[in-house]
Amino acid sequence: MSKEIVKIVHIADTHIDPTARYLGHKEQDRRRDFIMAFNYAINKTLELKPDILLISGDLYDKVNPRNPARTHVIRAFRRLYHEGIKIYAISGNHDTPRSLEEGASPLHEIDAAGYIRYFSKSKEMESDIIDIHGIKVCISGASYNHSIPFDRDPLEMLSIPCEGDLNIAMLHYNFTSFNIPSFWRAPTIKETSLPQDLHYLALGHYHSFKKVCIGNTYVVYPGSTERVTFLEENEPKGFVYLELYENGVREVNYIQTEPRPLKTLDITITKNDPNPIGKIVSIARQHSDPKVILRLRIKGKLSLERLMRYSREDVLKELEKYFFHVIINDQKLEYLLETPEIESFELLSPIKLYEEYFAKLIEEADKDNGKKEILLKALNLGKKFLEEAGAW
Repeated sequence: MSKEIVKIVHIADTHIDPTARYLGHKEQDRRRDFIMAFNYAINKTLELKPDILLISGDLYDKVNPRNPARTHVIRAFRRLYHEGIKIYAISGNHDTPRSLEEGASPLHEIDAAGYIRYFSKSKEMESDIIDIHGIKVCISGASYNHSIPFDRDPLEMLSIPCEGDLNIAMLHYNFTSFNIPSFWRAPTIKETSLPQDLHYLALGHYHSFKKVCIGNTYVVYPGSTERVTFLEENEPKGFVYLELYENGVREVNYIQTEPRPLKTLDITITKNDPNPIGKIVSIARQHSDPKVILRLRIKGKLSLERLMRYSREDVLKELEKYFFHVIINDQKLEYLLETPEIESFELLSPIKLYEEYFAKLIEEADKDNGKKEILLKALNLGKKFLEEAGAW
């Protein structure tokens, strides 16, 4: 058995050049976060000097990234190429076109430049067999297929080739062994669909680092290199470095990047708070950090008079110098309806009101027995008619 080692870096979901218009003038700075995380992974790859770099989808955040981002990525891959590192890539759900109208994936131009091997087909696995230190390595992959229903297993229609001493495949879907939240909707690969001779399945799509060994196969998500949404608020970010012998994976190491911190604060305003803005600002400033994107979730009930003192714009103005950016969600801040106090009264039925009215008339007619007798007859007759009419 050969004692040579095949070294691989596995990266996914760098999401370069995202759209973040909600950040206003900070949008370019936020885009730079994703480039910096990508740069960190590239520089670390140059230090590690692997034989192979795998990019398992969503290199870009969209199919039409801006030219500066494209140029930066091409230059980065050119550096790796000139160091003799072989680069293989697939596109994910973000950078695979949904239709001909959307054009081609931006990964085609990097492939055309000769710096990477891009497996662009989504309905079949493409593959290369290369020799690394005398070990025959079969690398295959298929880009994301938007037409596969979410309840289908992609490996029902894709066949992973296992023609090498080491067999590695790249896909961008969910995997059944991991408890992936419903937010990450995608077709799901079943454990039972994995070919027996597959040594490493390099996955993308889910943004958390996950690994599992099933038989002789390591299934790994490296996760994203930068936090993309607040669902990833407390998660580490990074990529994977692994070493393989001729008979399979020897070790898998997770290397962390330095993502921008995201923080959520839940603040409840009550009807007794005289200064809602002051309370929100005071609580938020306790967590002051110019690197943080802060999300404030504000809820509670305020009287109309105090609600009029609350202004989202004033909160943002007070906090802008303490954080990279502040997002306010105040959909659950409600107006407290104040009901005026009114004197209570007894709700009387029509028959009861009729009886009380005639009682007063009969009391006034006590001295006139003839009139009293007529009123009593009228009372009884009227009650009978009301009862027949359904009065209560």
